Amino acid sequence: MQFYQKNKKFLQVSGMIVATSSVGWLLLEIRRTYKILNNILDTSIVNFLEPPKYPEFEADLDDSFIFSNWIKMHDVQNAEPHSIWKSLKFTYARQLINLTTSDNAFVRDKIIKQLATITNLENWHYSYLSQLIDAKTAIGLARTKSADRRYFAKPPFMYVGYTHEMLVSSMKDLLVALNRKSSHSCMEYFINKAFVDQDVEHSFIDHESTSSELRKLIKTATDILPLCLDSLLHHCALNGNAKDIVTLNGLPLLMEIYNRFQDNFEVKLKLCNLLSNISVYPDLLGEIYRSGWITVLSCWLNECDIRLSATAAKTLANLDDNNYNALYPNKIYVLHPLHRLNETANVDVIFVHGLLGGVFFTWRQKRRSKFSNFFSTYGFKKTLTDVQSKLLRTSDPIVREFIQDTEVTDQLEFDQVGHDFEFVLNDIPITTNVEATGPYTCSGVNDCITQAQKDCYTHTMCWPKDWLPQDCKNLRILGINYDTSLSMWAQICPNEQRKATIEERSDEFLSKLLAAGVGERPIIWITHSMGGLIVKNLLWKAWGSGSEVTKKICSNSKAIVFFSTPHIGSRVANLSPPTALLLWPSVEIQELREESVGLIKIHENFLKLTKQIPLKVISFVETKSTLVTAMKFNLQFVDARSGNPSIGEYFEVPQDHLGICKPSSRMSFLYQKVVHLIRDIVEKTNQEKREEYEKLWKL
Repeated sequence: MQFYQKNKKFLQVSGMIVATSSVGWLLLEIRRTYKILNNILDTSIVNFLEPPKYPEFEADLDDSFIFSNWIKMHDVQNAEPHSIWKSLKFTYARQLINLTTSDNAFVRDKIIKQLATITNLENWHYSYLSQLIDAKTAIGLARTKSADRRYFAKPPFMYVGYTHEMLVSSMKDLLVALNRKSSHSCMEYFINKAFVDQDVEHSFIDHESTSSELRKLIKTATDILPLCLDSLLHHCALNGNAKDIVTLNGLPLLMEIYNRFQDNFEVKLKLCNLLSNISVYPDLLGEIYRSGWITVLSCWLNECDIRLSATAAKTLANLDDNNYNALYPNKIYVLHPLHRLNETANVDVIFVHGLLGGVFFTWRQKRRSKFSNFFSTYGFKKTLTDVQSKLLRTSDPIVREFIQDTEVTDQLEFDQVGHDFEFVLNDIPITTNVEATGPYTCSGVNDCITQAQKDCYTHTMCWPKDWLPQDCKNLRILGINYDTSLSMWAQICPNEQRKATIEERSDEFLSKLLAAGVGERPIIWITHSMGGLIVKNLLWKAWGSGSEVTKKICSNSKAIVFFSTPHIGSRVANLSPPTALLLWPSVEIQELREESVGLIKIHENFLKLTKQIPLKVISFVETKSTLVTAMKFNLQFVDARSGNPSIGEYFEVPQDHLGICKPSSRMSFLYQKVVHLIRDIVEKTNQEKREEYEKLWKL
């Protein structure tokens, strides 16, 4: 006992050293044993020996599909042993995938979000998991922003050994088969002219009515495959033949075209539009998934070009059964949200462009050639000069630290400039009516000041997509996109029965908006030019409908914004008989003539409607002429007399017809007026929902 008391500290330290050494030795032996056992058998063999969790998925999986994933695996023998943490995450991911078969959409959505948070696994982990994931889960992961793209199985390579000529021949066979199912003169002409050097099984008639534009396209094309995609798009859009592409096993062929034209944006856009047309048939999800297109769509969803990202978002949303029965058909686009979000959309904001416009360029930010205001000074202050950049690269840490501290101090001081200012907004109206209200200024502490500083040095092709979600919450933003023309001479397909009148477009958009679930929540309409006429007529038709579901589109409409809408027509559309005979004006131009009987009737019906439902109306009208570059002279398309609907707030803004819907920054009066309108309606909607919940809670 005395020996222990004398050497107590020595014995304790010795015991700790022995215990620590034993634990270290044990861990070392475990590591060595694991390495020996791991080298005995390649763990990747488990991917083939252990059956997938879903027998039906294994049955649908062909050999080329598995092989294409196996050849991309890293050699496990040469890899470092997996950490315990990664192994645990891998096991957890497998258990989560087992739960994704739940019939409860809410539960499945939560599981997919949790699955998306599992990151930094080994490549063979993801390859194994990709074979367990079913099509519905893949769609959910593709629409989740943080999901690792390695969750998706690689597509099969059915045409990888084909030469270019063999690929063109396969495309010809597909077009011939499609034309057999649904014959069309444009398709027949294209097959005959595009494949003139090849044997075509059936000789088609060279229709004289086929457009000369098509002949020029075929003659000047350097590669026929992109033109084949145009022909496919045209064929699918006319008669709804998109489903036939899948039936005839065309998806793998399209995938091979994508693999060979990955650097060609126009080809990718055409392929994405084709998939968008196919996605209106959700029962084809399995075929789309097995051909590898979900992986490609998930990549396109994150593209910076809105033309590709919005189309991919629409396609994935159509295939997603968690999309609450909303289907986005042709001409209807989702601008926000592109991904699955936690926030609930309580208000729909729908943008409708006008003549010769488009959802992807009508609503772009206006470019400014130079900045000579407060914000340009701010931007200059944030940019380091060449001298400062050289000093920051100096090897002396003291000098570098001094410059950095000075720069930060100056920036903080400069940021305080203007906090006690009241800034006058850009695009201030020069004439208003008595009902008109602001805002006309913005406080220096408002967020729009900071945002406007950034807007001066960035450019957005769609401010509804990039700006509105940041400034207004709980929104679903949709855009309607449709083709228009000035003359009948420019038609690419003379046999196409295009819906061109305002009446026809109203019927078409009404049915498509119903399919997208519009009418179930409050609606705000933002329109430009002819788009306002279509919306007015659409609302009147919805109000007069015998269907209660259709009538909701009108009764739930809370506001409409007109950007230079010619309510009673435009003088520019007035053509003398000889000029009309020469130019052969399109149906759109004929309907937009000043004092048109049809337009006057539409406006009278709209005024009647506003007496039945509380609809807030805001109108912006141009005061400047628009430079028509082709003709080299100025035209004012909409004057104050035609642009004033005689109801609601009215503003005459110093902009031309094209620029009136394109704010240069968030400091524009045009943008701030729209934002304040949306915020007011969202706040009222949220307040009504809160009151409903309180009533239910009391019950």
